[in-house]
Amino acid sequence: MAAARAPQDPQFGVAKSIVFSLILIVTFVGGAELALRTWAYFFREQIQRYDTSAGTFELIPGEHATPLGRVRINADGFVGEPLAKSGPDLWRIVAVGDSCTFGGGNEVDTYPAMLGRLLSAKEPPGERIDVVNAGISGLNSELALRRLESRVPPLRPNVVTLYIGWNDLMKFDPLAQSEASAWSGAARAIDGLWLTKSLRKLLFYHLRPHVRAPATGPASRTGRFAHFVPTIFEANLRAMIAAVRGMHAQPVVMTLPTVVRPDMTAADLRKAGVVFPYFPSAYAVGDFLDLLGAYNGVIRRVAAEQSVPLVDLAARFEALADPAPYFFDTMHTDPRGMELIAKEVARVLDEQALTGPRAKAAAATASGAP
Repeated sequence: MAAARAPQDPQFGVAKSIVFSLILIVTFVGGAELALRTWAYFFREQIQRYDTSAGTFELIPGEHATPLGRVRINADGFVGEPLAKSGPDLWRIVAVGDSCTFGGGNEVDTYPAMLGRLLSAKEPPGERIDVVNAGISGLNSELALRRLESRVPPLRPNVVTLYIGWNDLMKFDPLAQSEASAWSGAARAIDGLWLTKSLRKLLFYHLRPHVRAPATGPASRTGRFAHFVPTIFEANLRAMIAAVRGMHAQPVVMTLPTVVRPDMTAADLRKAGVVFPYFPSAYAVGDFLDLLGAYNGVIRRVAAEQSVPLVDLAARFEALADPAPYFFDTMHTDPRGMELIAKEVARVLDEQALTGPRAKAAAATASGAP
């Protein structure tokens, strides 16, 4: 009599094994992405959270202790004291931006706070000037557009300054910022994953500087960004300008200044606290400046085409003999730099008669406008 055959474990075919493995990978990656997104949206910082209805971040009212000091957020979700009551005598300027606008979140040494003091010192009797800091750290142009559309209209602004672009430049691969490539859509989808953001920051911000130094000198300009146009950023900038005009307010755009100069050495970069974008390319002084030039080129071109007042901060800081004392790092200005920004914005607003009701009326009379 033949011996009974031992039962065998069920066997998967190659195709089924691959499908099962893919399901496990997708489940793991999806769970990790959900966990990271939840943390980033709601638990990463005590001072801000993600507004699911608006699709952007908002500030949480109250007083908060942060690494940069105590921050006070009013009931409307903006830095500082309660907003001034609207009225025909009030001229309100809203500063939309990222960490370069939010600064330390205080009411002393940010450019909006300094701008408010500069303009208030010259306001005519019977007029009030209010500058609202609507910046939030980490906003890119898409998130800034959503914040502008959702939170600024109730403020009934007269002027809105748009100082945005650094997070687009630093955190999004140029391939994902241009529609010239067939892979742009896929690149943007990958860039939008928090797993991608976290991995890039680990690799290119924390680890790369310890492995090799950035390229410097004439050879650091490879020309790879000579014809680059950040079309996604441009579309968002145009949408922000249209949104501000839809509020019957005057948009004002600002270029992006940097501490980086073409002749900087590796030692100069370390001393200035320079960080480079979170992707493989542009880890070179020349290429980085070309990439920044692409963004500033879009800002200048759109301002000219749309007849929007331009505060050319990039040109203003480039004119300095040594910009290093004005910056903390690549793009964040210290109090001295914030003061220079405030003065430059005040100068342009004054030239454009955007410093109050009487200035606007006088300019309209001089131009013969009804």
